[in-house]
Amino acid sequence: MIEPSPHHTTLRSEAAMLHHHDFLSRTVSTDREITLEALRVFTYLSRRLHFDRSVPVLQSELADALGMQRPNVNRAIKLLETKQILLRESKLGRAITFRLNPGLEGGRA
Repeated sequence: MIEPSPHHTTLRSEAAMLHHHDFLSRTVSTDREITLEALRVFTYLSRRLHFDRSVPVLQSELADALGMQRPNVNRAIKLLETKQILLRESKLGRAITFRLNPGLEGGRA
């Protein structure tokens, strides 16, 4: 049996991640409980966050980048956490580390 090349394996895993990302985006955008602010925060974060590792996020940076007030960003993040779309991992200085929930594929947010 011929073993797949590392390049082929990488392409397959990238395709799986894109599929998972598309599924999660579709789930978030069709959930009627997701507010416009939460959708904006998710859209911005979804390009920075990963399923397999945490990434530090400063709410002040999000607020500045999105032109939103910090309490609104905080409320949006809490909603995304409640829906288990974002998983809070730990605190790193003033930043909170998050990752996308890999367990949502095939499930519901």
